[in-house]
Amino acid sequence: MSEILHANIFFVIASIATIVFCILTCIILFHVLKIVKSLRTIIERIEAGSEVIANDVANVRELIANGGMLSRFFQFIMGATRTKKRSSKRASSKV
Repeated sequence: MSEILHANIFFVIASIATIVFCILTCIILFHVLKIVKSLRTIIERIEAGSEVIANDVANVRELIANGGMLSRFFQFIMGATRTKKRSSKRASSKV
C-alpha cells in the first residue's frame, strides 16, 4: 500500500472519531444542563423554605422577647387567682 492511501485511511478514521467525540460531548452537555436546571429549581425551593423558617424563628424570638403568649396566659391565670385570694383574705380579716 502506498503512503498516500495510509494517510487517507488515517484521516478518514480520525474524522469519524472526531465526529463521534463531538456528538458524545453534546449529549453529555445536554444531560449536564438538565441536571443544572433541576438543581436550580431545588435550590430555589430551599431558599423559599429557608425564608419561611427565618420568618418563623423571628416570630418566635419576638414572642420570647415580649414574654410570649404562654407566659401571658399564665400571668392572666395567676393574676386572676391572686385577686381571688386577696379578696378572700381581706374578707376573712374584716370578720
